[in-house]
Amino acid sequence: MGSALGNPRWLAGTAAGLTAAILSLWAMRGLPLGFAAFWLTPLPLFAAGLGFGPAAMAWAAGLAAVIHVAVAGLLPMTVFLAGFGIPALLIVVFGFRHGRIELGVPLAILGIWPAIVIILAGVAFSGYPGGLEAAIRTAVVNGLQRMGTSSTQFPVSELVQVMAAAVGFWSAVSLSVNGAAAQSALTRTGLALSPTPAWSQLRLPGWYPPLTGLGAAAWLAFGGDGDVVLLSVLLLLLLPVFLQGIAAVHRRSAGRSGRHFMLGIFYAGLVILSVPAAIAVTAFGFYEQWGRRTSPPGGTT
Repeated sequence: MGSALGNPRWLAGTAAGLTAAILSLWAMRGLPLGFAAFWLTPLPLFAAGLGFGPAAMAWAAGLAAVIHVAVAGLLPMTVFLAGFGIPALLIVVFGFRHGRIELGVPLAILGIWPAIVIILAGVAFSGYPGGLEAAIRTAVVNGLQRMGTSSTQFPVSELVQVMAAAVGFWSAVSLSVNGAAAQSALTRTGLALSPTPAWSQLRLPGWYPPLTGLGAAAWLAFGGDGDVVLLSVLLLLLLPVFLQGIAAVHRRSAGRSGRHFMLGIFYAGLVILSVPAAIAVTAFGFYEQWGRRTSPPGGTT
């Protein structure tokens, strides 16, 4: 026990696991600011992994999972592991390469992992009347009722179609933002294991974009508008390409006068135009993958 307490790696992992469990369970118990606490859950995990290595992170995730199942049960533990614990660990394990952080495979994981989770959820709810779509519809209607709102006032059918993909999207956003925040804080304090890469040079592995074609083919052949699982899988597989498009905008705007104003207009357009803008940025991400020559990573943005 003494040697374990004197090991910074295990101490960091223990502290990270306890903090992650507190943040997650705080949200699951419906306590004040629980929404913010839930999406901050990966931050201590990334701090352990990026500062003390994947083994410390694995210990942190495992400890947090044990606390979840001991305090709240199997379902909360599953939500924690599926939403944050496992994907965060995969991102760190596959991100470290030869003493530096490479972002290609971690970016792909942001699309592949939530797609896998949705497929497994579809299988798990296959015995439920109406499948995963009916389960999501019930959850949406109950949620609206708890807020004192009638389901007739909202486009419930449209919400149901994109709800699973939206949850996967926000999980990916939480993972990427918390990972970047942890790396930035560790770099400032001198604890980061590797230098911070230039995210504007983000580029997916060559094997990833064809997966989006397989997702589209599966949806067209077996799904259609009414299939929540295959539609969500397709949208989530497109997410890393969308993020690559955003990174490309940052890269191409580097060094230009009025860059911050241009980026402000760009993000405002994403919010205002929403779907058309997202389609355009995703198309730009595909162009960046196949339409330009790769160049050595440059400076930071």
